[in-house]
Amino acid sequence: MKSFTLLASLLATVSATAFPNHPSGPPSGTPNPTSTPSSLPGPDLAKITSVPQNSFQSYPVGGLHRGNPHSNTTSHVTKRWTCNGSPTFTWGDTDNGGKGILITNGDSAGWRGFYVYHNGCDSVPYKYIWVNAGETEFISLPDQFEGRIVRGVDSSMLSGSPQLLASWFEVSWDQNGVAWGDVSLIRGCDGGVLMWSTDGSGAWKGFTQWILDGAPTGAYDMKNDGQWVLKATENADGSLNTIPRDWEIQQVGIEYVYVDDYHGNPVISGNDGRFGTYWPAGRP
Repeated sequence: MKSFTLLASLLATVSATAFPNHPSGPPSGTPNPTSTPSSLPGPDLAKITSVPQNSFQSYPVGGLHRGNPHSNTTSHVTKRWTCNGSPTFTWGDTDNGGKGILITNGDSAGWRGFYVYHNGCDSVPYKYIWVNAGETEFISLPDQFEGRIVRGVDSSMLSGSPQLLASWFEVSWDQNGVAWGDVSLIRGCDGGVLMWSTDGSGAWKGFTQWILDGAPTGAYDMKNDGQWVLKATENADGSLNTIPRDWEIQQVGIEYVYVDDYHGNPVISGNDGRFGTYWPAGRP
């Protein structure tokens, strides 16, 4: 009986860890899931994406404060915080109508992790959340927050080292409480992200289609967890990787995402200080 119990335990461990990018639930050690809040209402994607891009205001940068900008952009980083030594975990914050982000996990495979980083604080997330398949949760963020949200897994994102290779949902709030945001593929692409204003303007950016397969040779890079994704379109010195960039222009378009720092108007604002986001299947 003891040997059978040991074997069952080992099999359960292998099942839970062999494919860290496809967890059946939150990782071991995550706070008790019995405290998970009820899912908030999900988005109507068809309604959101039916709004023509020329019917709302889009910006090259607008009031967005972006992470790791180059000197030839109009954005900048003004660091007004101390980087976290450890992240805050949440199953979903109380949505009282204040500023923050709605996160919908559109990956039917199961739970997914999402990690919030302050600009200039790339090693440790400010906050992170796990959301079950098809559910929507809310994350509140402080006044004039500047940073990004990315998908990932705890084994990489909580390792204490920067994990930049991902699709970035960039967001910041100005002194008037207006939210500014975009979807950026400059640091890589591990799947689609759709984002939209909730202020009634109809503004939206990003994409939901699968673009990770079929790209030309030279378009791929490997994440620390072994997942092959589209590589960064710009290197640390500002030089361009045109193979992944041109693939993303072809598959998505410069009006919907940042493919580099030199094309399009992918930034929108939210006068109510909120955005909704939808994260389809990707390679976390």
